[in-house]
Formats: sequence, structure tokens, C-alpha cells
Amino acid sequence: MCALVADVLKVSHVGADDGFVALGGDSIIAMQLVSRARKAGLRITVGDVLAHRDIAALAESATEVHREPAPVADSGVGPVATTPITRWFQERGGGVDTYHQLAVLRTPSALKQAHLHAMTQALLDHHDVLRLRLSVPDGGDGGDGGDGGDGGQDWALDVLPTGAIDAAPALRRIDVAGLPDADVAALVRRESDAARDRLRPREGKVLQAVWFDAGPDRQGLLALVVHHLAVDSISWRVLAADLATAWRAVGEGAVITLEPVPTSFRRWSHLLGEQAHAPAAVAELPYWQGQLRPGAARFGDRPRVPGQDLESRDRRFTQSLPAEFTRELLTSVPSAFNAGVNDVLLAALALALGDWHRARGTAGDGTSLLHLEGHGRESALADVDLSRTVGWFTSLFPVRLDPGELDWAEVRAAGPAVSSAVKRIKEQVRAVPDKGVRYGLLRYLNPEAGARLAQAAQPEFVFNYLGRFEASDAADWSVVPEYGTGLDGTGPGMPMAHSIEVNAATVDRADGPVLDATWSWADSVVSEADTRDLARTWFSMLRTLVAHAREPGAGGLTPSDLTLSSLSQDELEEIESDLRAARGRGL
Repeated sequence: MCALVADVLKVSHVGADDGFVALGGDSIIAMQLVSRARKAGLRITVGDVLAHRDIAALAESATEVHREPAPVADSGVGPVATTPITRWFQERGGGVDTYHQLAVLRTPSALKQAHLHAMTQALLDHHDVLRLRLSVPDGGDGGDGGDGGDGGQDWALDVLPTGAIDAAPALRRIDVAGLPDADVAALVRRESDAARDRLRPREGKVLQAVWFDAGPDRQGLLALVVHHLAVDSISWRVLAADLATAWRAVGEGAVITLEPVPTSFRRWSHLLGEQAHAPAAVAELPYWQGQLRPGAARFGDRPRVPGQDLESRDRRFTQSLPAEFTRELLTSVPSAFNAGVNDVLLAALALALGDWHRARGTAGDGTSLLHLEGHGRESALADVDLSRTVGWFTSLFPVRLDPGELDWAEVRAAGPAVSSAVKRIKEQVRAVPDKGVRYGLLRYLNPEAGARLAQAAQPEFVFNYLGRFEASDAADWSVVPEYGTGLDGTGPGMPMAHSIEVNAATVDRADGPVLDATWSWADSVVSEADTRDLARTWFSMLRTLVAHAREPGAGGLTPSDLTLSSLSQDELEEIESDLRAARGRGL
């Protein structure tokens, strides 16, 4: 297990007493570890990886994988049930055909058109959802010229048979040999937009590829444009790894054979539908109604009008937190609080929102109501392995963050108030049932519960942490982060779903890991100046957390860390204080 953790985290040595989170792991990397462990004959879950404080305990929790054939074949071909995120997209409105994600990968200098055609065909044939077809009922044409409305009926999705989509029409080659890097970059962006406009989900055309061939002496680039209905940020990691596997086979003159997909997206969609009315889901309804109660901080002087503000590159900016702070945010800060990276990011965001709203007189009851995006592959709903499944799994759920009454001067000085806020937010995030996966079931797949939740207060702020994108050393088939790391892309006419949207990711660079955060805003509600001020405040609070974690005795446990105890936070901190005093006396 130590060797597997060292491999996924790209560190030279991991000991039995080391912690996965303390070493910089997060839930997305945990999924990679689950997949590697399965190959090694060990069964663990993402929950196991994140719950155990050291590798020894994680290894003890592992069980052997029994490699027996599944009694029933998992066919990914045929009708796909409506998923919560698909229904959310349908209700959002606007143009549908061009809603996509883009990844740009480095390609080997020895790559040929025939090679790439065979490799792309292998992806299309192996990953069923890349042959997804959308059917839109009367009342919403689903094209860029229509409103994308639901017409009172769900969209219909189905997966076409293997071989139904030919890679040749989806693949284009552009000669960029000898062009300066700046010209290539401009060409990549222009041709990626053109590839986006060629997407035709109603014809099963959800993937377009553009190869920028730099000649036999220089790496090229491959722009993959995939409709969002068929891909998410974790899917890109699967696709990039499969392209690398396919390339090795091509180089050896062997048949391309990709690792099996244990669970099809189609099967997962039907499992979700089965769970929407289950007692476990219905029992969560009061919790979600409580999260959506009125009174949270307000954005702007007037509510956002759905459909008024459209997605635009002109209302988007990215800021970066230097490696000297990001490195500790990924390791020492989570370790001090026995928390996850997302807990730390949200704690700083709650502090930033509280300070920002307080200065503007829009603080409401002192809480902030957010939509959080999760990767949606948690196995709380069924014992299935989704680490190799390509598709759009994103879960979207509301969270109410309350850092408590704080001495803001003490917060800015990185004093004890920071610790109090982090622990409160950590407990509030951990209180979310099963990572929020059942909220979408209730909201979009259970008509009775959905009607109640739709009438409640709705978040105007969304936060999404996409995880860490490892350093590539310019390796073939590595993602080039400059072109985006799993961010949603739209064509003309797509309305914004929130007043402020934040997508953050950690990207390994030459000097270490850097946190990149891309902000966009609805200018009918908030101004660019206010959005940039909030972004600066968040990064300031992140630096404050780092400074606080450097202090002796910083951090500590919270009640959820002690599953067999009923101690309160105050009682825990009193015990920790006594222990520190005893150590100070040499006891």
C-alpha cells in the first residue's frame, strides 16, 4: 500500500505512519489509488483512503479482490436513464449542442495520422458514453438557436452500438511545423472553438479531435473537445491514460487493448433512478430543506434574473496562489486539522465571504449558501467501481457555511479565531450526508421532494475544486494545463447558472504546486471590481490559514474525528490544551 500511495502521489517514499491527506492526497487522487489497488488485488474505497489517518490503517482495511466473472454482463449500449446533473442542465436552458469540455494533450513527434485514427477509434469503441445520442422532445430543440427548455418532458439519452461512430470524420489534422508557440496557441484556441461548433449530440457526435502536427522532430498537440453530457474532469484522466496505453500498443505493433470498464455509465444512471425514492434518500429531505432556508448573505442589490446574464470569456479571470503557500495548503494545513483539502479551501472561502459581505452590509444571518460540485462517483448508493467510467457524474448540492461570530482582527492576525472557524466549517462539510449525492436524486428524480426543494432559497454562488493535476515533464499524452483543466465551455447563448462561479484546481509547475482559481460573474448582480475583491480576500484568507498552521499547537481534532465519542468541540479543545500543558512540563 505504501508503494501504491507513493506512485499516485509521485513521491519517492511513503512510510506506514504517513497519512494520505497529509502527503497531499485528495478525493480525486484517492480514486486513482482505488484503481491501482484493484489492479494489485486489493479492494479499498475512496472513503477508506480519506478516513484512515495513516497507510498502515488503510492497508489493514483492504480486502482481497476475488477475480470472478460477473454473473450478468454490464452492457453500456441502449437507453440511459436521466441523471440529476442532466436534468439540471436541461432546466438551465440556452444552447445545448456546444456545451463541452476541452483538454489539450501533448502528442509524440513520431505520431502519424493512421496511428491517431486507430487510437481515437479505440476510445470511441471502448467508452460507451462517447457514442451518446441526445433526443429532445417537442418544445425545446436543443440547438444553439433554441431556448433549451424541457417542453415538460425529459430529454432522452441512449448509447449507440460499438462501431456506430467512425473516428475519421471526428478527427482533423493541422500542420503547425515551424510555427512559433504563440501562433500555435492562438490556432489551438480558434480550432477548438470550431470543433465545439461541430458537436452534434442529437446525431451521436459528442467527440471532436484536432491534431496540431508539429513535424517529426517536435511534440504536437491534440485538442479533444467532448460534449459535457459525455465527460467530466475525472474522465479526462481516464482518456489521457488510455491514449498513452493505445500509443504503446501502436509502437509495439500490437492490437490496442484498453483496461476494462467495471461499471458502465448506463448501469450507473439506472442505479441512480432506483435510489431516488429509497427511504435513505427521502430521509434526507428535512436536512436539505434546512440548508435552503432563507436568510443567507445576499449578492448584489437585486436577485439574478434567470437567462439574463450569459456565459462570456470577457467576464472571467484566473488568479494563482504561489507554490510556497499552495504546498502547505495541500499538506500541513489539512494535516493539522485532520481535514481534507476541500475543507481547508471552503473554510477560507467562508471567512472571505463573511468579511466581504460584512463590509457591504449584505451579511444576512451571517451564513453563506453555496452550491458545491462534487465528482459524483462516491459509492454510497451502490457497491460499484466507477474509477474507469467516462461520463458526466458531477453532483451539485447546497451547503450552508457558518464560520461563527469572530474577532476579525484576530482572524487577520492568524490567531485562534482562525482555528475555530476551520473546525466549524470542517464539521459542517462533514455533516453533509454521503457527500451530497442524494440531493440531486431528490431535487431532480423525485417529483414530490423536488417540488419542495425547488421552492426553497437557491444558492447564487458555486464552488468547484477539480483536484490536482500532476506535473508532466512535457510527457507524451499529458494534459497541457494552460488550455484548461476540466473547465466547462459554452457556445453563444448559454445563461449563467449562478451570480458567481469559481472553479479551482492545483496544477504542478516547475516551482511546485500552484492553486489556480477561475472566477466568472453575472454583471447584472455583481461587478467585476467586487468579484476581484472577493477573489483577493479568499487568497488572503488562504495565506492566513497557512500562517496559522505554522504556529505551535495549531489545529486539532473535531468531534467527527472520534466516531466512538460524544465529546463536544469545547471538551476536545480542553483535553488538547491539558495535553499540551503536560508535554510542556515534561510529562
